[in-house]
Amino acid sequence: MGASAGVVPAIVVLADARVRMVLPLGIRRSKGVRVLEFLGGTVTDYNAPLADPAFAASLDASSVQALWTRIGAVLPPHDIVRLVRMPASLDAPGGAGEAQVPNPLVHLPGASAAGLARSVALPDSYAALAASLRRKFRQDTIRCRRLLENEGSVRLLVADDDATMRTVIAAVKPMKSRRWTDTGSRDWFANADFADFYDAMGGMTLPEGRVHGSALTVGDTLVAAHLGLVYRDRFYLLLVGWKSDGWQRFSTGRLIIDALMQATIDDGLRVFDFTVGDEAYKREWVDTELPLFACERAVGARGHWVLTATALIDRLRARAKRVAWLRGAVRRLAGRPRLPGRK
Repeated sequence: MGASAGVVPAIVVLADARVRMVLPLGIRRSKGVRVLEFLGGTVTDYNAPLADPAFAASLDASSVQALWTRIGAVLPPHDIVRLVRMPASLDAPGGAGEAQVPNPLVHLPGASAAGLARSVALPDSYAALAASLRRKFRQDTIRCRRLLENEGSVRLLVADDDATMRTVIAAVKPMKSRRWTDTGSRDWFANADFADFYDAMGGMTLPEGRVHGSALTVGDTLVAAHLGLVYRDRFYLLLVGWKSDGWQRFSTGRLIIDALMQATIDDGLRVFDFTVGDEAYKREWVDTELPLFACERAVGARGHWVLTATALIDRLRARAKRVAWLRGAVRRLAGRPRLPGRK
């Protein structure tokens, strides 16, 4: 994806007698401006360096800033630093049970809190998880499951071969595209490179983990699908989609998440990670919030001018969301369709 977008890798390795940290960075040209960012772009929910835990823990704010000055001196020329979705801590080497490793990059000059990721620590049994949920939410989930079972036999199908994985990916794409379109968001699957990435993801093998594809079926009908990851003792919820045409009334998106939670507990995993995003449904399950950080700053006059103009545009967009006629004008200028039910 980076190659097709014109991203030039600028991977930084810090080492003395041994490698201490690796920063997976690249430089992308956007409207004549060179932007330093993490590799991975739109398909990454978390961006962070690979770091030796003891080295990362030894860095305070002043040492990180001094280190960044040295890094900047060897990087190729760039106009803007834009590092987003950085977690405050890195994966512990032994998994969720060990103390977290601090992320040194949250101490970069200009870095500040910018959003949250959410997760839930899984208990030893599904019954214990169910008991911790809000009573009405749990009752509604049970009711939806019973109604769905009246339509046919319900089961969670987990992809354990290439053919099933391809079926899951082929199903989740149009479901997710429809959801993005319905909510007025960009349909990322209209981008061929984005779609191709997830096709390739289905065949990837991961050290200490695996790609996880699944589908909720009613008889022979696939009504919801998910594509995510398992890494060590953590399950990552990434792409969830559900079928329309009358199936929404069964809350099949909620039901596949509920089924995935039961399956992950049965598999002995310890954390169910909902990753980034502030969707309301996540709050019914989560018990942990992970702060995310972003660093966006100019390097030189050109970068300063671009960031100033971008901030002005963002303010106009924020105002457009509150003013109906202005919202419509902005969407027409951007070439995007009106939202359903809007005039």
